[in-house]
Amino acid sequence: MNRFAINGWRLLIALALLGLWEGLSGPIFDPFWLSRPSDVALFLWKSILSGQLISDLSITFQATAIGYVFGAILGLAFGLALAQSETVALVLKPFILAIYGIPRIALAPMFILWFGIALASKVMMAAMMTFMLVFFNTYEGVRTADLELRSVARVLGASRWRLFFYVTIPNASPWIIAGLRISIPQALVAAVVAEFIASTGGLGYRIMETTSGLNTAGTMAGIVVLMVVVMVLNGLLDRLEKKALRWRPKESDTKNV
Repeated sequence: MNRFAINGWRLLIALALLGLWEGLSGPIFDPFWLSRPSDVALFLWKSILSGQLISDLSITFQATAIGYVFGAILGLAFGLALAQSETVALVLKPFILAIYGIPRIALAPMFILWFGIALASKVMMAAMMTFMLVFFNTYEGVRTADLELRSVARVLGASRWRLFFYVTIPNASPWIIAGLRISIPQALVAAVVAEFIASTGGLGYRIMETTSGLNTAGTMAGIVVLMVVVMVLNGLLDRLEKKALRWRPKESDTKNV
């Protein structure tokens, strides 16, 4: 099935779900508890015209983007460094697992206490979530790199650095990109949760405000915006993944061999 047909089916399913939702909200479900899509769209339109949606998006996106980049860089660096030393990894493993076992969302109140209700606490939450996911994926990816290829490269006289850049990193790249991918929505969730607890703006703050005011349309509008943002970011990462992993043979190619 080509991409045009796939997108067509996706659009049909989305329209069918929206139509079903619009039809059931009222006769079956009380619109007070499950707002109609038309009411949600109207709320979004008013928010766009007033500039409120753009302002909230910019606040949340800024915290998510800064935290994501910061956490991803640290996760990559620590993952690559730790995977090079088995002894150091064995020594630090219990401590890393202990930190990883802490629900990151539970750290939100502490981060807000330490860094305040401004941007810094949201950035740290997003960075913490991103760091752990990217770190573990990078670490496991490097450790499970193809041993046969590494052995062949050594036999051919490859230096340690050439072996690292031309064999280990390409083999670990699917793991690394997977970590970068799954950490995008998690970083966004972390920033929004921090905004839930204490904030002066952002999508999380707006969702809590509309929920407190029993504005179901506003609450669902915020959720819809978050869904769209995650879909757009994942679409961008899909393109990055295809370019980064273009050296890998496609599944159809391997079947024809």
